Amino acid sequence: MMRTIGALALLTLANMAAPAAVQAARYSASGTHQCPNGRCVVTGYLFSNCVEAASSLRVRDCCPTTRDGGTSRGFTMNYCIPEQR
Repeated sequence: MMRTIGALALLTLANMAAPAAVQAARYSASGTHQCPNGRCVVTGYLFSNCVEAASSLRVRDCCPTTRDGGTSRGFTMNYCIPEQR
């Protein structure tokens, strides 16, 4: 446990020491929800990484809704790419 805390502290210090001009990459992403009668596509941008993008797009159910919420039966990530600067 101490190693994990130490490594996390070092990573935090390393990030704090980075020059202000260095910016983390941002990502654009798209995914497809499987609906009962077809598909629908969700997109987004300014994600900090592809894991965040997939998590965010997965919960943006674009299928027709019912009283219980969306009706997506599955989700597939289409792409996740760094944005052009």
